[in-house]
Amino acid sequence: MTRMGRVTRLLVVFVVVLLAALIGILTRPPGLLATFWCANALLLGMMVRWPILIEWPTWIAAAVAYVSADLLTGNTFSMAIQLNGANLVGVTVGVLLLDYLKRTPFRLVDSTSLMWMVVVAGLSACATAATAGLMDWVFRGESFADTLVHWGSTEFMAYLLVLPLILSMTIPSSIAEIRSKTTVRAVLAMTVPLLATAACMPIALSIEGPIALLLPIPALLWCATRISVPSTALVSAVWSVWSLMMADAGRLALGEQSGANVNEAVITSIAVTLVALGPIAVACATQERRAAERELFRAVEYDSLTGVLSRGPFLRQAEERLQQATQTALPIGLLMLDLDHFKAVNDTYGHMVGDSVLADFGARMAERVSDTDLVGRLGGEEFAVLLTGSSFARATEVAEEIRHAQVHDSARSGHDSTVSVGLAWTNDSTPTLASLMVAADAALYEAKHAGRNVVKAENVSDIVSGVVPERITRTA
Repeated sequence: MTRMGRVTRLLVVFVVVLLAALIGILTRPPGLLATFWCANALLLGMMVRWPILIEWPTWIAAAVAYVSADLLTGNTFSMAIQLNGANLVGVTVGVLLLDYLKRTPFRLVDSTSLMWMVVVAGLSACATAATAGLMDWVFRGESFADTLVHWGSTEFMAYLLVLPLILSMTIPSSIAEIRSKTTVRAVLAMTVPLLATAACMPIALSIEGPIALLLPIPALLWCATRISVPSTALVSAVWSVWSLMMADAGRLALGEQSGANVNEAVITSIAVTLVALGPIAVACATQERRAAERELFRAVEYDSLTGVLSRGPFLRQAEERLQQATQTALPIGLLMLDLDHFKAVNDTYGHMVGDSVLADFGARMAERVSDTDLVGRLGGEEFAVLLTGSSFARATEVAEEIRHAQVHDSARSGHDSTVSVGLAWTNDSTPTLASLMVAADAALYEAKHAGRNVVKAENVSDIVSGVVPERITRTA
């Protein structure tokens, strides 16, 4: 850990907490608590998401930021210490709880993590409100219960609006990753639900009563099933903050939001919290379901040992690729690969080593083909690779790279293993998958009889046209 790195982190914490506290103070109604106080949730979220921040200098930087915000806005030093002491107590409870449970770094990825987030938010809010209520009762003779309920409800709401944003967001590692996710389809899938939610805002202003807070629920649930958890959390947070501001200004006709009627403010906070939490819960459940579907798909489609396609899915997808290639006149290459003397590997080193050889070979093939190619395990130690849009030179080059890698990489592992490869390639004919496999299998048969550890290739187009092909042989 460099000194510059620590200073940068502390500066980020100080600036984030200071700005959040200033926004909360400057937007609060006269004589009341902040309508939306997000500083505590931001601090808690950063510390449990990035546990490197859990150290004494971070607490000091945050405390200085809290107090500075109060002093800059005219509060006395004594009041600043009391208010922000309660803020830090709540954050400390949340951090210590998750750290004790060994759930840091904490990410919002499923329903279980959502449950823990709600528990931590509730306990942190109660700790802050109880500390503030005790101070109000001791120093100002005010009602402990009123402070506990009012401050606790607003704190809980702020935690449940801000924490999902921090704990679910993903930070792209490169510009390429951003571009890969910013497709027209992805943008449309996100834009339409967002526009539907935004359309609820002017409608809500024209509706009187609590139903204005419930109006966006269908649109928010639509967002939850169509876009990611971070995006859903952002939309829910924006709607909730807007609702609070409009309610506080009397624009939603929910009742008089004043100190004389604390219950109105508490009920509004609870309603906004529930409206925001529902879509986030649906988004987490949807994300879980999609992850389970991906795992199920992988279990059905892919060989569990080698990580490449199983026989059935490979043959089905290869047929589909051939139909597409025929329509677009793309060249096609099919490799048939068979590990040489594999039974001897099992007999000499045992089946565990044999499984390792198969798994390593599957990985080597996958590393040497493009994303548009198909790799499959046909059975035992026999594999196939379908190369779409590949020239004959590239097809033979891929085959040779796989053969060469198997020789050298297996030698380094201490378990010598080679592979024989048969290649069938066509440019201007329209063969079936069966004819390609027959040709590639014949080439593989020749490779085996040529001494193994050999690449044999032939042009299927020549066979179809009646031309006797020139056999191409690559050896070690």
